[in-house]
Amino acid sequence: MLLTFLFFTATVQSGSSIMCHQCEGWRGHKDGGSENSCLKYNNNCETNVFCVKITEPMTREATYEPYRSECWHQNNLVVAPGNSTIVQNGCYTIFDQATPPKRWTYCFCNTSDYCNTAATVLNHFFVLILILYYTLLEF
Repeated sequence: MLLTFLFFTATVQSGSSIMCHQCEGWRGHKDGGSENSCLKYNNNCETNVFCVKITEPMTREATYEPYRSECWHQNNLVVAPGNSTIVQNGCYTIFDQATPPKRWTYCFCNTSDYCNTAATVLNHFFVLILILYYTLLEF
C-alpha cells in the first residue's frame, strides 16, 4: 500500500505543471494596515503555461507599488487593442488607452515552482535563520 502511494505521488509530481504564488500585495510603505496576502505562502495555483506577477500603475507620489501574482493559462498577451504577442520568460510593459496612459508590467516565468513570489531580503534572511536553527538542533 505504501509503495502504491509513493508511486502515485511521484507520478503526479513529475508532470509538466508548475505551482505559482497567487495573491495581491504591495512593495513599499502603505498606510492603513499591514495585511498583505502575499505574505501567506499557502496562496497558490497550478498551471501548465506561466506564472505571472503584474505590477499595477500608481502615481509618482505613491509610497508603495501594488501587484498581484497568479497563474497564466495561455501563451499570449494582448499588448494593445488588436495586437497580441507570444509570451516568453521575461517582463512586458503594457499601456492602456487613457490620457495620460497607465502602465502595467507583466513578468512571466515558468522556470521553477513559485517563480513569481515577491521574495525580499527579509524573507531570505528569515529562511536562513530557520535553516541555522534546525542545523544547530541536530548537534
